[in-house]
Amino acid sequence: MTIMINQSEVTAVEQLPDKVQTLIQLIPESKNAFDLLLSNQDENFSFNSADSLIEQLALGIRNSSLVLIPSVKLVADIKKLLNLSTNDLRDLSYAVSDSVQKPDPVKPTQLLKKYHLLDSSDFSTVNNFIKRNNLSDASLIWSASFQDQITLQRTLTYCEKAFSCSNAQTKSACKWALSKAQNLSEFAHYYCIYLAWQQYLSKKVDPIDTLMAQLQPVVLSHLKCPTVTFELDANTLNHAIVQWHEIGNTIGFNSATTGLLNIILNIDLSDSCELITQAHQYIARLQKLLAQTLASEHFVNQAGLAQYYVFELEQRSVVMSVAADGCLSIVSDKPLKSVITSPTNTPKGEA
Repeated sequence: MTIMINQSEVTAVEQLPDKVQTLIQLIPESKNAFDLLLSNQDENFSFNSADSLIEQLALGIRNSSLVLIPSVKLVADIKKLLNLSTNDLRDLSYAVSDSVQKPDPVKPTQLLKKYHLLDSSDFSTVNNFIKRNNLSDASLIWSASFQDQITLQRTLTYCEKAFSCSNAQTKSACKWALSKAQNLSEFAHYYCIYLAWQQYLSKKVDPIDTLMAQLQPVVLSHLKCPTVTFELDANTLNHAIVQWHEIGNTIGFNSATTGLLNIILNIDLSDSCELITQAHQYIARLQKLLAQTLASEHFVNQAGLAQYYVFELEQRSVVMSVAADGCLSIVSDKPLKSVITSPTNTPKGEA
C-alpha cells in the first residue's frame, strides 16, 4: 500500500515533520496505528498534509479527536496539540520520557500554563464541586461535552477569585442555575450570574428573574456575528472588527448566556432604573475598545473547537473566538475583581 502526503509517498515515520513525529511518540498507540497503515496491502491513503495524517490517526485510535496523554494527565484535541510549537512538544515529551534519568517536574506545568491547558488536577475542581453540591445525577452533568467541562472549570475558578460565598449561597446558586440551564456551559454561566447578583443583596436590587427578563432582549439583539474564512492574525482580526463596525454592526456574543454573564459582571445591578441603558453603554464601550486594541495572543482552545484571541484591557481580559464555521464572536469579558463577600440575608425573589 501507499501513504501519500501532498502527493509525496511516505514509507517511514522519519519522513514526517518533527512535530508530527513527536506527537506520534506522545500519543498512545499512534506509532502502532501508523505502522498498521504502512502494512495495509489493500488500500492507498492520501492526506493533504502531515497534520491531516496525525489528526486521522488520533481519530482512528479512539473514534475521537480528543487525545489522552497519560504521562502528564492531559486530555486535549489533536488540533490543540498541533498548535504547540515543535520545541515545546519535545520539551513535554522529554519531561515525561522514561529515557530521561531526571525528568523536569516543573516543565510540564509551565507548558500547560503557556498554552492555556487544563490537566486532571484542574478538573478536580469540577469533580469536587459536583460531589459537594450533589449534582452527579443531573442530566446536564453526564451529558456534558469536553468544552462544557472546560467552561465550568474556568467559571468556577473565576468565581472563587471574585466571590466569597457560604455553602447555603452556593447551593442556592446551583438550584437556580439548574432550573435555567440546558447544558453544563449554561449552568456555569447562570451559576456565576447568581453569585454576581448576590453581592448586591445588601442594596435595593430587583429579583434575579426580573433582572434577567430585562436584559434578555438586549442580549438577543447582540448575537449577530461576522464570518471569516481564514485564520486571522492580530492585524487582520482588527481589520475585520473595524469593517464590521463600519457597516453598523456590533460583534455578537457567542451565546445568550455568555452575553448575560458578561453584561451582568460589568454593570451596576442596584441601579435598576438604568439597567438597559447601562447594558447598551457597556456593549458600546466594549466594541470601541475591541476596535482600538490588538489581540495580545491567539491559540486553539483545548477542545479544538475554535481559535481564541485574547485582548488585554484595563482590569480585565476579553476573549473572542473564531469557530469552525468562521463565526467571530465574544466569548468572555470577566473583570478582575478582588474577593467580594456576599451578604448573608435571604435572597428575595429567588427562583
